Amino acid sequence: MLITLDESHRQLVHQVRDEAGEWLATKGTDQYRGGLDMAQVHANIDSDFDAYPFVGWVVNGQVVAMMALIEPEPEFWSPEELKEPQTYISRFFVVQHGKGYGSALLRAVIEQARREGKHWIRLNCWSTNTELHRYYTAHGFEHVRTCNEPGRMSGALFQLPLTS
Repeated sequence: MLITLDESHRQLVHQVRDEAGEWLATKGTDQYRGGLDMAQVHANIDSDFDAYPFVGWVVNGQVVAMMALIEPEPEFWSPEELKEPQTYISRFFVVQHGKGYGSALLRAVIEQARREGKHWIRLNCWSTNTELHRYYTAHGFEHVRTCNEPGRMSGALFQLPLTS
């Protein structure tokens, strides 16, 4: 079931972000590694939590996947792209991997965006995490381009058209 997270979930978001970093380290990716200032990472999560909705997928009363629905990042998308009706996802974390919880959350967010009349689901993900890129393409997303912004390891832009 799709829910909007509230203040009672804030600490869970931080915990799952930390666990995601540990899990990714076992997968041979450089995502979330290499000199990240964790105090700043958590301050950024708090800033997003205060400014944007976070949604979660609930199974048996437990939040098992979550993401933020934020504003698109203007350093990555063109002015024309920024004007298009879209849902922009970020901070996509899963509590237990390999159970389909992330896919269920993603499908629910896609359906919600369709009902809201959005034209796109868009995101920016870690540039070097090719497994993550494959995950999104397997869910129908297309790779738009990869941007190289100084100081950013993300920049692989993906989108899913919601209109035919």
